[in-house]
Amino acid sequence: MYASLNWLREMCPFDAGTADVAAALTRRGLTVDSITAFGEDERFEIDIPANRPDCLGHRGLARELSAAFGVALRAAAPAPDATGADVAASIVVHIDAADLCGRFTARIVRGVRIEPSPTHVVQRLEVCGVRSINNIIDVSNLVMLETGNPIHFFDLPTIEEQRIVVRRAAPGEKLTTLDGQERTLDEEMLVIADGRRAVALAGVMGGGETEIGERTRDVLIEAAWFLPSSIRRTARRTGLSTDASHRFERGVDPEGVRAAQDMAVRLLVELAGGAADAGWIDVYPATSEPRRLTLRPAELSRLLGYTPSIDESLQALAALELQPQGGPDSISVTVPSWRVDLEREADLVEEVARHLGYDRIPTSVAGLPAIETVAAKPDRGELARNVLARCGFHEAYGYAMIERGEDDRFVEPTLNSPTELTHPIVETMAVLRRSILPGLLRAIDLNQRRGVRDVRLFEVGRVFHPTANDFPAEPLRVGIVWCGRARPAHWSEPDREVQWFDLAGLVETVLQGVAPGLVADRAAGATAAHHPGASAHWTVDGTAVAWAGALHPELGRDRGRRVWLAEIDLERLPACETRVREYTALPNLGAVERDIAVVLPPGRTWREVRDALCAVPAPVPASIEAVDRYEGKPLPQGSAAVTVRVRLQPDRTSLTEETIEAYRQRLLDQLTGPLGLEIRA
Repeated sequence: MYASLNWLREMCPFDAGTADVAAALTRRGLTVDSITAFGEDERFEIDIPANRPDCLGHRGLARELSAAFGVALRAAAPAPDATGADVAASIVVHIDAADLCGRFTARIVRGVRIEPSPTHVVQRLEVCGVRSINNIIDVSNLVMLETGNPIHFFDLPTIEEQRIVVRRAAPGEKLTTLDGQERTLDEEMLVIADGRRAVALAGVMGGGETEIGERTRDVLIEAAWFLPSSIRRTARRTGLSTDASHRFERGVDPEGVRAAQDMAVRLLVELAGGAADAGWIDVYPATSEPRRLTLRPAELSRLLGYTPSIDESLQALAALELQPQGGPDSISVTVPSWRVDLEREADLVEEVARHLGYDRIPTSVAGLPAIETVAAKPDRGELARNVLARCGFHEAYGYAMIERGEDDRFVEPTLNSPTELTHPIVETMAVLRRSILPGLLRAIDLNQRRGVRDVRLFEVGRVFHPTANDFPAEPLRVGIVWCGRARPAHWSEPDREVQWFDLAGLVETVLQGVAPGLVADRAAGATAAHHPGASAHWTVDGTAVAWAGALHPELGRDRGRRVWLAEIDLERLPACETRVREYTALPNLGAVERDIAVVLPPGRTWREVRDALCAVPAPVPASIEAVDRYEGKPLPQGSAAVTVRVRLQPDRTSLTEETIEAYRQRLLDQLTGPLGLEIRA
């Protein structure tokens, strides 16, 4: 938010210099990011926390400076005397949606003249980052910037039947807003209507049919309080974000509408030559009692780490207009209507800390972190990060919210519909993700649009699977995307694109790194987002734990290079015994290797072969791996020849040829006997 230093001085006559004012605001949690000179004025760019909507107006900032410097605020100028008939004779107001509109006020100023604003008004608006339009529109902006309460002006003669109705929109109802766009409304949106049609989108933007124009002479002033969640939902659904909605959706002061009305009437009379009708309309269906809270000095000391005196605490709360009363055991306060952020005792503790200074909170050295023992449960997410980082992948962080339908093809078909957010930030972030991959694909697209051809990304994070309970399950998953070169470019070897076996090997490397010794079955096919002819899934005891493959052609049509993607569910992996690394001396003797070529008919797997060979007792430590695979003539169709390399590693005494051959023969007997496989010469 931009604020004018001169404007703040007019409301709170402090003597502090620019730097001291900026420091005071920053110390109180209102960080001044920059200061810019504007003629005889200075602009502060202030970072207003989302829970402090009272500081979205200069009066709220002046209150903070009043407390900081101990200078009383100047009272706002009163509205001029009314000269016309009673407002109630010209307009009637009804609230049909009292759950969404808690208060609606109206006043009328007649005989205004539309003309350019005076220079001092134009300059004040420019300091605050607002462009001057004309004297009438500028008045509405001045009121909002000072009080923090947005107001809206209607051209009074355009209001049909002299009636204002605050209601929900009818399904499919149309409204052309001030930006010239016709918008289709729904029943969740609150509108301001006259006797015939909607004339404004409540708290967001006015309608074009009732806007202030060159012929406007009589102005109807609206100042109201709307339910913040309703305004937030309407703004998101319509894609409109205005200065008014920014304030309403955070919560304006319901008691501040009178001050906003008085200021608007005064400025319309001063700047536009108008005359105010007598009285005002105030529809306030359910007035609220001031909120009262209690602060215990013992709790204050516990949370702050030091003990402010009772007098200090009372002075701090009084400076913030909280009207404290009490003594050593408890202090009761009355929360002003503009402080919507004060809801509990801890909030009062923070207020005392802000006023007395955060620098008074003592620092302490934290204790040493607990040392994780071997028996502690391993952090599988961290293990996966380590494996992928060693493989040359970069970690990405994505949003947990995605667009409706964005992950439908990336999840198992039995999974329920995604969890919808009640108040999404934007419509493209309306549901919680069930898969990590859609976000990583967006990251691929972003990189490729910026000329990055080789992309290796992964993310470790939670996904959200709906359950029969109120809250979704949140399994931890690993998502991987890979496109471009299989290995970083190097002069020693030619470039090669990523292939299926690269991705499959990576998935199995991660599985072994996260769950050492895991035995998983691999079968063709993954999710609907994967290429049906270049994908697979891994199962453990019949439960799918990983899915990998090329992106389906329907999804990858607009991408220049083939994209490979995988996802691993870390929480479906069975518990594995934590292995302690032990030192093993390097062998003094050379290893002995023997190769065996075996033919696997259709339906037989390498896992069967490996398990059978590992079951044969070896004379010394042995390792068994597949080093080559061949399909084609003269083998029968569907069969594959696999070359198995057996490596014997003696550690003390050399192996004789008889011992080696005897072991090799036992391996051949295992393959041809129980497994019934053919051995190639």
